[in-house]
Amino acid sequence: MIILLILFVNVFAQNQRFVYEYQYIPDSANLESKKTELMYLDVMPKFSKYYSGETFKNDSIAKEILDKQMKATGKIENIAQSAASKSNTIKYTVIKDYTENKQLFITRMGRTKYNVLDNRLIQWSVHPEKNTVKGYNVQKATADFGGRKWIAWFCADIPVQDGPYKFRGLPGMILKIEDSKGSHSFTLVGIKKLSGQEIEKISPTENFVFNFGDKVDIDYHQYKQLFLESRKDPAKSLRITLHDLDKVNMNGTMVDKGVYIREREMQMKKTIKEDNNNIELDLLY
Repeated sequence: MIILLILFVNVFAQNQRFVYEYQYIPDSANLESKKTELMYLDVMPKFSKYYSGETFKNDSIAKEILDKQMKATGKIENIAQSAASKSNTIKYTVIKDYTENKQLFITRMGRTKYNVLDNRLIQWSVHPEKNTVKGYNVQKATADFGGRKWIAWFCADIPVQDGPYKFRGLPGMILKIEDSKGSHSFTLVGIKKLSGQEIEKISPTENFVFNFGDKVDIDYHQYKQLFLESRKDPAKSLRITLHDLDKVNMNGTMVDKGVYIREREMQMKKTIKEDNNNIELDLLY
């Protein structure tokens, strides 16, 4: 009977989308800067995929527009602007490969897509406290990760050692987790059974709607160095992306590339200044 129950729960956890409400404060000097975004954790038999549902939707719409432009004119001149024009900020994807016990953080800087191998293990302490999240029985666990102290609530009735973002390794699915200062929190808001059509679109290798540019495999330490460099010189990747263009579409008007880059650089520096409370705080130093 117990074996049958475990098998049932394992089947239940497969091909499911765990939807989390992610609340975060990007600017530690402005507590009113709190943002909210719905994040998807798609759990498949051999891997999971964590990403922003809103980013995927917006980029899919933009891609459809650019595909029509390509068919009509034979070229796309403003892909950099179109891909970066949406206001939502969560652009990365996290893939956890269950078969090889491998974790990839997938992000983009300019035209380059980086597959960042990050197999750091989180050392959890499990506590006796119990609670419920969305009707599921959960238990408390704590850990230090990314320069923050985290409090997690996991559900042993869903025996998948996974959770939002890079959180994993507990004997059950993490349904809620937040850092001790309340800067970042993830809370389960729903679970959805994926349709066959949706399953076909979920790939452990193709993780960007805009699948252009180079693809580079690096490790976490190499990524941290690139991340810090990009904050010091945020326009570097943009200059590389636009190197073969003379004019760029800015708000419907073709302008000199240099003017566009200077404008974007000012915007990016302002964004970086206000983005000082990264989920992995130790990336900033």
